[in-house]
Amino acid sequence: MSLIEVTNLKFYSQLSLKQVEDRLLLTGDFSGEFLAKHEMIDPFLYVILYVRGGERIKILDEGTAKLYIPSKKEFDPQNYNKIIRFAMENSTQFKINSKH
Repeated sequence: MSLIEVTNLKFYSQLSLKQVEDRLLLTGDFSGEFLAKHEMIDPFLYVILYVRGGERIKILDEGTAKLYIPSKKEFDPQNYNKIIRFAMENSTQFKINSKH
């Protein structure tokens, strides 16, 4: 099984539910292998950050309207943490200092 890796993350949009969660859409570059395996054309990362702890990453494909909900184990661990950190840097409720 190949690990999901996303590069060149960019902030796209956000919905903030005060004191509950932040939901962010992020764009990035997925591997050709991932796109072919899941038959996706234009995927987004849909990241949910919960105020009480925890997070969830879903992959939505704008081109085919497919939804893929990978487990945390399907991501390269460093890449998973990079995605979550990037989401926190761009969220309303979870702003973190990107210099650390």
